[in-house]
Amino acid sequence: MEYRQLGRTGIEVSCVGLGCYQMGGTHSGGGWPGMDDDESIATIQHAESLGINLLDSAEGYGGGHSETLLGRALQGRRDRYVIATKCAPPQEDVAPGDVADRVRAACDGSLARMRTDYIDVYQLHGIPSDDNVAPAVEALCALQDAGKIRCFGISINATWHLQRLVDLGRVAEAQVAFSLVNGSGLEALQLAARENIGTLIKVPLGQGVLTGKYFESTDALLADDLRRERFGRPEAVAALAKLRDLRFLSRQRSGAEPDAGGHTRTLPQAALRFVLDTEGVTSVIPGAKNRQQLEDNAAASDLAPLTDEERARAMQIASHAGYPLPAYAKPAGGPTR
Repeated sequence: MEYRQLGRTGIEVSCVGLGCYQMGGTHSGGGWPGMDDDESIATIQHAESLGINLLDSAEGYGGGHSETLLGRALQGRRDRYVIATKCAPPQEDVAPGDVADRVRAACDGSLARMRTDYIDVYQLHGIPSDDNVAPAVEALCALQDAGKIRCFGISINATWHLQRLVDLGRVAEAQVAFSLVNGSGLEALQLAARENIGTLIKVPLGQGVLTGKYFESTDALLADDLRRERFGRPEAVAALAKLRDLRFLSRQRSGAEPDAGGHTRTLPQAALRFVLDTEGVTSVIPGAKNRQQLEDNAAASDLAPLTDEERARAMQIASHAGYPLPAYAKPAGGPTR
């Protein structure tokens, strides 16, 4: 497993982490059906044997159920993991003291559910309303000064969200959506690189698009799966069909040659490698429903980078399918192990 420094925090994280959104299941009504709590706990604990030390959750995943499972899984082994989680900031304009109260209460709730006395990376789950940004950051700074969190950041959907926190200072991390089929986060990654801000990449497999399982049909998605309606739209079905050409990235095809390190690779592993070799990326945090999926994701760490030709062809296919990248994603420098 490859390890990287999370910006200027001094925290070292595995370049492949474990996103725990799916583990929330359907406890908040809809989301990820078919989850098994015992398997989720076993998957979290299996991460250690694979060299994965980074776990990402949120108070809103399954109404706190994801964090509760983390608390059960990490008893007696908390110090072996870097825990990132999130709180939902107030969206309506409220008094500064109420903003601080909300952030403090959310942090205390997460600490209780996860049975820990500190959170390594605490993130705002989106940008607060304009008048709430400064008091939210002040509350996060107070939590850091009190030792309840080691650093803080934000899970963003637009570059200006991160810029607001940069302007206020002390922000150390950003969670950014970026993948082969979603280049919208590239500008935010470039900002993070300039400011030495660590980044965790959410939905690096496009919520399962880049597994290839839905190129032919989405019938396998259960009725209450949050992706079923979205993937079933006519334009999405057409795009998924065009993305079949991305299978050239898989080295499990008959007669395909291993990479320079002698490894074979699946399409999702190649898609994770694409992200890992992009400038500004610290770690990817794909979800995993079970131990086998986690092992498959972890293996991306040991793969050689995609060639320039492979990257260019893959991006061309994604763009043709209707998932355009705004600019060529520059490969990162050499890895730190």
